[in-house]
This record gives sequence, C-alpha cells and structure tokens, in this order.
Amino acid sequence: MGKRIVILGSSFGGLNTALHLRKLLGNGHSITVVSADPQFTFIPSLPWVVAGRREPSAIQCPVAPRLKRNGVEYVQDAITAVDPERQEAVGKNGVYPYDYLVAATGSELDFGAVSGLGPIKGHSQSIFNVEQALQARAALEKLLRAGSGTIVLGNAQGASCLGPVYEMALLIDALLRKRKARHKFKMALFTNEPHLGHFGVGGFGAMTRMLEDEFADREIECHLNSKISGITPDHVELENGVRFGNGFSLIVPAFFGSHAYMGIEGLANPRGFVLADDHLANPKYPNIYAVGVSLAIAPPAPTPVPVGVPKTGQMTDDMAKKAAYNISADIQNRPKIMGKDFSVTCIADGGNTAFFIGAAPLLPPRDWLIHKKSILFHYLKEGLEKYYMASVRYGLPLPTFPF
Repeated sequence: MGKRIVILGSSFGGLNTALHLRKLLGNGHSITVVSADPQFTFIPSLPWVVAGRREPSAIQCPVAPRLKRNGVEYVQDAITAVDPERQEAVGKNGVYPYDYLVAATGSELDFGAVSGLGPIKGHSQSIFNVEQALQARAALEKLLRAGSGTIVLGNAQGASCLGPVYEMALLIDALLRKRKARHKFKMALFTNEPHLGHFGVGGFGAMTRMLEDEFADREIECHLNSKISGITPDHVELENGVRFGNGFSLIVPAFFGSHAYMGIEGLANPRGFVLADDHLANPKYPNIYAVGVSLAIAPPAPTPVPVGVPKTGQMTDDMAKKAAYNISADIQNRPKIMGKDFSVTCIADGGNTAFFIGAAPLLPPRDWLIHKKSILFHYLKEGLEKYYMASVRYGLPLPTFPF
C-alpha cells in the first residue's frame, strides 16, 4: 500500500522536496503539497523589487502547474495545527492525513516584539513577500521625491535573516549615486550582530573586513549589538539611546517557525521551529521532517544581543533533497544519509558590485571558505534567478547552483 506524504509549504523547500520525492519513489505513493500561497516567488530577488530593478511578474509564477506536471497534488490552504498522534495536518479548509509529513512552511514574522515595528501596525518597512517589497518601494520613492532625509536599514533583536539589510543598504546607496543624490541623504545601518558579517554563525573570515571597508567607502553609518526600543513615524530609537530620523526604514524582524507546531512537546522549540536529528527527522515523531526556515538550528555561541542562524535558499534546496532521500530510504528500507552537514553559498548584490560567500561546513571551523567581490557575481545571480524561474514555469531541471 502506498504511503501518503504531505508537504507543508510550496517555496524552495516544499517544491524541491516534492519533486525529488516523486523522482525517487515513482508513482506508487501520493504526494500532496499544501500551501496558503499559490505563487512561487524567487525570494532572493525581493531586494531588487524594492530598488525598482524587478517587477513581480519576473519573479513569480503559479506553483501548481509545475507540481501537477510531476504528479504532485497541490492544495491551497493555510495550516493551523499539526496533530502528530493522529498523523494529521489541520488547515482552515480541510484535514490532511499523512504517513510522512514535511514541514517547509518558512517563517512567521514577529513584528509584535518591538513597538512600532512592521508595515501594517507599525512605522517600518519589510521585505519577505512581494506585497511588502512593493510597499517598501513606494515608501522609498516617496522619500527620494522629497529630496532629502534619513534612510535606516536594520536587523531587530533575534533576527536571523540578516543578509537583506546589507543588500538593501548597498542597493539604495548605488541608486542614490546613480541619481547623483547621495549627498542629500544620511544612511545608517544597525544590526543585532556583534560584528558586520557575523550572520549568526560567527562570521566568514575576512568577510567582516570587506564589509567594514565597503560601508566606510560608501559612508554608511553602522551600529553593532543593537536592540530597538521603539519606532515612531518620526524616529527609530535603539536601547543605547542612539536615535535616527525615520524618513525611510526597512527593518528585519525576528522569526517564528509556525504557530501550527507550537505547544507540541518534542516536536518544536518554543518559537515554533521543528526539532530534528542528523537526518532532518524529528526525534520524537520520526515520520515528520523539517527543511528550510522551519528547521530549528541553535546558534553556535551566545551573542550580547540574540542573533539567529539564517537558512539561505541554497541551504533549503540542499535540505529538501536530503529529506526527500531519507523519506524514500525509510519507505524502501535503505540506509539514510546525513542531513545536517550543511554547506552554504550566497550572493549578495550591491547594485554596482556583488559579494559571493561560500563555506563548508556552515559552522566553523571549516574545511573551505570563499569570499569575493566582483560585478560578475551580480550577473551570476541574475542568471540563476532567470533559470530558476524558467525551471518552475516550464519544467526545466531545478538548478543546483548557489543563489
């Protein structure tokens, strides 16, 4: 009798897990992807949307046709709870029984942790979906039309997705210089990290010095070990008393995993990230796997201000392949492979240049580490975006390159 595999989420982790499982298992088992968002979005390109370099149509397309082409069912629904004992995922519109469950739901944004944080009830912009990126673009253009002001980019206490703030600072600086208006705007960056380029994992060698030099050359004021005390329409204030004008602010919040996983002993940590062993399976409920942002990864060392460990798109793709392999191995009674031997590669665009980071393993000490700066990496990132979107739209093989 075939197994029922339910995958929660249809972004990088959910899509890759589903396609690899179908390839590994053939057609004898049912694979269902349940997601609230019917669109696949190439999330690494959202900073380009804010900077006016991309329109949403270039980085979005429906995900269901790609899944259907490979014999995977897609259901649009928002998951509200998981019941590991009954082996059911509960959505707003239905209940989904499973033999194997993959948590690939990404993150929930914790705007409520800081007074005034966020674009809905607060006074700052965000960047984790197309709607937020377009709202941020409109707010940025409004300030630029005003002709002067203060631009603040920041990572809130507990934030883990730290790269977009760096990218946005460099992209906005490049945009202002192109318009010959850089001298009219003050720019500041603050982060919860103990040093630039810490990224929740202790840093990547000389990358810290590269970033320090880059921000110094661009005259972008930087503040470390920062905690926000509050945000108003006029100011962004840190707990150490530093205060910025709020002409435009884009601030990354801390994440939750998912409230659907919270409160289930042994399944998730208090913030809703799923606990997993070295094979990406939950120790208490070994038929539940976690990939991408949904996976709980503890920081390697404490920091003065809490900093989470990021999960890049490349890491998520890699986790998805390993989780798919291990589920198929379990079904077919084969040995599993290690799922947590992460490497990381990332390209951060800077408008008129770009940075490439590669490291294995993710946490130090490492067997190899690469960090380079070149405009060529900007074109590499563009090429990867275009190919990835073509693979989702037209069924081309998904790339295995970093992005």
